[in-house]
Amino acid sequence: MDNKPVWRTILSVVLGLFAIFRIATTCNKNSSSSNSSSYSSNYQPQSYQSVTSAIEESKNNYRNNIQNISNDIFYESYDSINKLGDSEMTIYHIKKVKKDTLLPLDLSAKLNVEANSYIQKNYDDSLKLAVKLPDNTSIFMHSYEAKNGDVLDNLKALKKKKSIQNISLKLDQPNSKFVSYNYKQNGKKYNGYALISKEDGQYTSIEFENNKLSKEELEMKTFKFLAQLTK
Repeated sequence: MDNKPVWRTILSVVLGLFAIFRIATTCNKNSSSSNSSSYSSNYQPQSYQSVTSAIEESKNNYRNNIQNISNDIFYESYDSINKLGDSEMTIYHIKKVKKDTLLPLDLSAKLNVEANSYIQKNYDDSLKLAVKLPDNTSIFMHSYEAKNGDVLDNLKALKKKKSIQNISLKLDQPNSKFVSYNYKQNGKKYNGYALISKEDGQYTSIEFENNKLSKEELEMKTFKFLAQLTK
């Protein structure tokens, strides 16, 4: 089985396409220079516009790919994230904490993450925060606005790439729910727990996932972290 992290595969494809684009534009440039006497007046403006459009499209595709990779990166294993280089860490807004750290979630709540955990903060997407603990537990915090759909529908939409299954309600209130679920990725089963709340069309979801801890162990770990938020 190929253990290569998904973001490295996508990044390789992006870089490969960029390399092909550079070769193609270089060939076009050389061809234009050698034949400029016969059709330079017609070819050059078209070539410039074509290259400009291709560059803009390439930039947009790159930004979209980076955003998609960034959102998915903490679904990978702790060891995979630990192998990222400094440049990749910067691109994906990832930092490694060297000691136990209180991580602010909002003005009143903080999460205590242990030393050597990885954290990721986003500012322009529904995924606001992600944490990867050394025991391979992933913590995701999503915040977004939605006019339609109930809490569970929105959780399924957030996890549509994972096709979560066996959703079970542990706590059911009108505007908040605590649920368990699981999904499979790369042949491994991941257990998950999520606390989802809704207020004035604003949804907040905190998810805890792990493929090594049992369902009971992850549930206890989830309660431990959620208890911090009530202090």
